[in-house]
Amino acid sequence: MAIEKDTITALVEQFVSGTDMFLVSLTITPANVITIEMDADSSVDIDTCVELSRFIEDHLDRDKEDFELTVSSVSLSEPFKVRRQYLKNIGKKVTVTTSERKYQGTLLEVTDEGVKVKHIDVVKVPPKNKKKEMEFETFIPFSDIQKTECVIMFKNKII
Repeated sequence: MAIEKDTITALVEQFVSGTDMFLVSLTITPANVITIEMDADSSVDIDTCVELSRFIEDHLDRDKEDFELTVSSVSLSEPFKVRRQYLKNIGKKVTVTTSERKYQGTLLEVTDEGVKVKHIDVVKVPPKNKKKEMEFETFIPFSDIQKTECVIMFKNKII
């Protein structure tokens, strides 16, 4: 018997109610292999993943539905998948990739339509067309974004 995605989504929503956690992705294969990725405005630790896994298992009947369940937190190096990840990263360094170019800078704002990023570009300035670094704020519609990732820095070195 196939487990319904709505059933698992409702269980996750019940578990995270009143917390800063949120569902990033949920997949269920035809063989009932359930994979859940969670995030939070603070953080999601291994104990929380175990608690959610047990909560879901307690609400499903293995006699009716044989399943495999994996619950994990989102990796820092993975691209954003849901709007809430953008919201939690306002003020942080991000790389936003569109079909036209990459913007690396600070995520300033998130709207229903897209994001605003403050970034530095090298431009030619008249009269001698000298190159100069200038700061820009660019609005990027979600429809143009191919991927957005956090910029991970260690001791002021970007990786």
